[in-house]
Amino acid sequence: MFYLYVGVFSALGGMSRYAISLILPAATFPAATLTVNLLGCFLLAIVNQILAENEKIPAALVAGMGTGFVGAFTTFSTFSVDNIRLLMAGHYGTAISYMLISLIGGLLMAALGYLVAAKYRARRRAA
Repeated sequence: MFYLYVGVFSALGGMSRYAISLILPAATFPAATLTVNLLGCFLLAIVNQILAENEKIPAALVAGMGTGFVGAFTTFSTFSVDNIRLLMAGHYGTAISYMLISLIGGLLMAALGYLVAAKYRARRRAA
């Protein structure tokens, strides 16, 4: 059952990433890849903190959402290739900016996801 959930959610995550690449086409700055990776950092923190800790949600569904959807939605390989292309084209400032925004922004988005999850759990306990 885990494989089915991971497979279905992977398809959805990949299609979602592709849709964002159509909305935010890469000109000089790879905005689509940055967007999906930052959003993925936030979503994975939410999945890990809210869904994975809820005994009512099947583990297969959590694996599908985390490993499947977020795993297919985000892309380190495209991030790497984007940076190599920028560097090879001589866009050093853009490449360094992209790397720093991705790293720092990813950490901040994951932290934000954890904070949102903590507030959600606190409200649920209080209710």
